[in-house]
Amino acid sequence: MTRIEKNIREYIDSSFLDNGHATSGELSIEADLLTILDSLQILRMLLDLESQYAIKVDNSELTPDYLGTIKRLAEFIDRKQQAAVCQGLPS
Repeated sequence: MTRIEKNIREYIDSSFLDNGHATSGELSIEADLLTILDSLQILRMLLDLESQYAIKVDNSELTPDYLGTIKRLAEFIDRKQQAAVCQGLPS
């Protein structure tokens, strides 16, 4: 598990899963986040991750292909950070 995957998993657990849903120990990086979190939780998570990782998620990127699992989301964040570095922007 990558550092970003671990951070996302811990964020979801501490922010959203303390109400009887799966715990982080049960939350796979391949679990479908769209069935675990509601739309407001996903938006809140994205806003926090944008701030934490200094990235910007465009409306066109709000798809399950990028955000559907912890693994996909971590890969998406890593690509965004790499693109920022290649463009000379702060990561």
